[in-house]
Amino acid sequence: MRVLLLLTIGTFLLTSESATAQMKNPKWWWSKEKKEIFRAEEAEREQERQRLKALEDAFVYQTEASVCEEEALLESLAEGINNEDNLAHGNCHTQFDLGNGKLIDQDYLDATAHYYIWDQYNVDPYHIPIKEFKDTVALQLFDEALAEEAWAYPIDPSRTTSKYGFRRWRFHHGIDLKLNIGDSVRATFDGVVRIAKYDRGGYGYYVMIRHKNGLETLYGHLTEYLVRPGDEVKAGQLIGLGGNTGRSSGPHLHFEVRYQGHGFDPAKLFDFDGHTPLAANMELAPEDYALLKKMSESVYHRIRRGDSLWTISRRYRTSINKICRLNGISRRTTLRVGRKLRVR
Repeated sequence: MRVLLLLTIGTFLLTSESATAQMKNPKWWWSKEKKEIFRAEEAEREQERQRLKALEDAFVYQTEASVCEEEALLESLAEGINNEDNLAHGNCHTQFDLGNGKLIDQDYLDATAHYYIWDQYNVDPYHIPIKEFKDTVALQLFDEALAEEAWAYPIDPSRTTSKYGFRRWRFHHGIDLKLNIGDSVRATFDGVVRIAKYDRGGYGYYVMIRHKNGLETLYGHLTEYLVRPGDEVKAGQLIGLGGNTGRSSGPHLHFEVRYQGHGFDPAKLFDFDGHTPLAANMELAPEDYALLKKMSESVYHRIRRGDSLWTISRRYRTSINKICRLNGISRRTTLRVGRKLRVR
């Protein structure tokens, strides 16, 4: 009797669950035609979701080009109208559709080998080991014939508050320039905006611009950015307003220059005391990444609860004095959980 009762209860529960599932998903009673319509609509929705996801992910482009509409139109004209005066070949550039309504010059994807990656979210999407940079590269920063129209200082003349290189327990990939909140921030050279977003734990609101010579410049800690990914900008164009967002201890512009994803000293480009570029051309050599290579070979320890300088020094077989010297701290410095200490 007890077994029969349990079987009856089990059958009731299974029937109830099945009925509940059918109530939540009424497609079980739809006609065949209605099910096919639903599947087609669902396939369209899934296709749209995949398209949007592709836009959010890093874009990796191979060779794809669009036809210049202006040139195609002129070439289709009658022979008597179609002549060299009408064909502005020099002004007709191949463009690439980013998929979000933005067209950019194909040169921003073909200029260098690593530019085939277009990523609107990551500062370094290239992942090229710094040890592979072994040859000196000659780069043209701007056309001297265009004089001051071809370059611009990123902000109004101001003092430098922090330089490129090791800074206490962190490596500083750029240079910090003093400004007031709301001050104008400008593009240093012509280019196309690759990133314009917010980074809570680091750059705050920031803009990254790709230039055709292989360089990328970054402008961090803005109050707001005034451009979007895919926007082509000119040297001196307003791209944002200065601020104190992200990991920042006061209003300033954090300015970086990167090649193949790796930052080098911006002082190779600009005289930050005279607020002018050093030259129209520059050479980037392996020695310019010496500090970065040293940093990549360094060993860091993330502080945990209960850690002390003594226990950390014993674990890595080093001295407390060396840890203090590497990180610019003293024996009395409070060790905060989560912070990184360089130990070698």
